[in-house]
Amino acid sequence: MTGTRGTRPFGFVDTYRDVLATPVDRRLALVSVLSKLSYGMFPVSAVLLLSQRYSYGAAGGAAGVMLLATAVSSPARGRLVTGRSGRAVLLLCLAGYLAGVTGLVAGASERLPFVVVLLSSFVAGLCAPPVGIVLRAHWTAADRRRGRPSGNALESALMDITLITGPVLATWLSVSLRPALPFVAVGVLMAAAVLLLSAPVGVTSAVTPHRDGPWVSRPLLAVFGALFLFAAALSAVEIVLPIHAQQQHVTGYSGWFLASMSLGSIAGALVLGALPTRVGLPPLLGGFAAGACLLGLAMPVSPIAVLAACPLAGLAIGSTFARFYGVLGEMTPAGADGSVQGWATGVTMTGFAVGNAAGAALAGAHGAPAFLFLSPVAGAAAVVLLSLAKTTHHEEQA
Repeated sequence: MTGTRGTRPFGFVDTYRDVLATPVDRRLALVSVLSKLSYGMFPVSAVLLLSQRYSYGAAGGAAGVMLLATAVSSPARGRLVTGRSGRAVLLLCLAGYLAGVTGLVAGASERLPFVVVLLSSFVAGLCAPPVGIVLRAHWTAADRRRGRPSGNALESALMDITLITGPVLATWLSVSLRPALPFVAVGVLMAAAVLLLSAPVGVTSAVTPHRDGPWVSRPLLAVFGALFLFAAALSAVEIVLPIHAQQQHVTGYSGWFLASMSLGSIAGALVLGALPTRVGLPPLLGGFAAGACLLGLAMPVSPIAVLAACPLAGLAIGSTFARFYGVLGEMTPAGADGSVQGWATGVTMTGFAVGNAAGAALAGAHGAPAFLFLSPVAGAAAVVLLSLAKTTHHEEQA
């Protein structure tokens, strides 16, 4: 379906002007930036604070525990936040999240036993405000009405933007001022996001009410499996790029590799999100796999070759995420958006954790280009699962 403004087809600018047409949409876009900055700052802030007082392994462990706790609790938080007490859930989660972040900073500052820091990270992850779940449910519902994935494309682009700016801001605050200061910013940004989201015009108008009863289906499970494989393959690429930079003794390229790939992802998501027709997931996954192969082939050449390949490798990333959430929205029963988006968040984060571990182990044992065999295989398996999901969904609809 082609969107129109009167009789004139939407152009690129008009598409995203339409996405942000209402005060609620503009507020939710600001909420998205604030919350994603907070999440983007956390890992590097943990490394800069905890490595000085414990070790690099401890810093990675704290970030990993938070990620795992967030993944485990996402389905429950997604279901609860779209119920009648959605605002109360957001505020209670914020209180727990801030308590966990405060405990982490206090434990590290006083050099308390590392278990205190670990437990604080677990609490922060367990109680992470489900802002992203609410936003994805809103943009998915809006895209369903609009007939194009522009809302989810904008959300994916904002994620990439904050993945670039968040670590830079955290590093500047830690190095130029104090190592604990990034966590103050993390708390303030998340609190601002939650308060804006839970304002009188916010959660209740942004998402559909909670739907009790079973909603899980075989097509949804197959899409979740494909999303897990894509997240694992992507995180393997993201962890392998800095490892490659270290193995080639050009550690300074690490940030540039990831930033360049994110810039490609932003461009690809915004352009494809403005198209009048939707690009299917199999071609997007094929584009991602081709980009991963390009990176693997560039690695033996030179760091400059890898840097040049990174934007091309990133072109399909944001669009793939946006399309995944669109497909999940199409298969979600009425009123179950919160539950489905909660599970999608948990599946994605679990995939990130598995991909980080597998990618690092593979690159460490066989060299960074070895991931060339991991990402295309995962992409092919994801396409098979999506084909199964499509077939099964059509059978159930018949």
